[in-house]
Amino acid sequence: MNCQTFREYCTLNPTYRKQAFLRHKQACSACADFADEMMLFEQTLVEAMKIEIPAGLTERILHRQTIPSADDQRLPTPVGSDERKTGHLFKFLKRYTPSQLASQWFHYSIYALAASLVLAIGLLVGSLWWQSHVLQQQVIAYIENEPHAFLMNDEVPPDEVRAMFQAIGAKLTSDIGPVNFCNLLTIQDYASAHIVLTGTKGPINVLFIRDSQLTGYHTFSHGKLKSIIFSATWGNLAIVGVPEEPLEKIAVRLNEAVIWL
Repeated sequence: MNCQTFREYCTLNPTYRKQAFLRHKQACSACADFADEMMLFEQTLVEAMKIEIPAGLTERILHRQTIPSADDQRLPTPVGSDERKTGHLFKFLKRYTPSQLASQWFHYSIYALAASLVLAIGLLVGSLWWQSHVLQQQVIAYIENEPHAFLMNDEVPPDEVRAMFQAIGAKLTSDIGPVNFCNLLTIQDYASAHIVLTGTKGPINVLFIRDSQLTGYHTFSHGKLKSIIFSATWGNLAIVGVPEEPLEKIAVRLNEAVIWL
């Protein structure tokens, strides 16, 4: 694992525990410092989200602002900028009854809750986007490093294809068509299989990435190629080909043709 890949994983999840990640952290002091910073940020964020409004604070504020005490009457008129702001707040609050203020406070609480939900959803969507982006880049990088796979015209013997799937704990249950290339690889430390099929418009690259945990259905483009990555019960399936190919149908057919042991 190189520094760039390490930092991508660390930004996504500073508690990542894969062996390649941990070995790089131990060997590279700069990346170890980066991981410590990400962990500190993660802890700070968690602590910030734990802050709760003290019980009864709303009632105490409303009571305090609507019923002046004897001490308030003896205090001099505020003259500083902060005191003037506080005085304006007192005047504003005194325009309303406690029930009106409570109603206003309730509405503001609803708005705050809605804003928190929007923020949480935004963080979740951003996290999923980053995960899909990292996996997409690794899939494309691997395919670009195997240019000879596009040039293979001879069909791989079926026994060799079955042996490859067996090596990653899978089994073919139906014919998937002629396979022109097959290879075992590792993506994100996950045992994976790469096959190349002959489509109607050109070669189709398919990667079976076992135990990968990207959820949902993702499409992206890279130059003249279109790619699909979607989640299955066993991991992720990535398929790359020209946009004219029916990649969605091919992906579904391949997913149904493989069972995992």
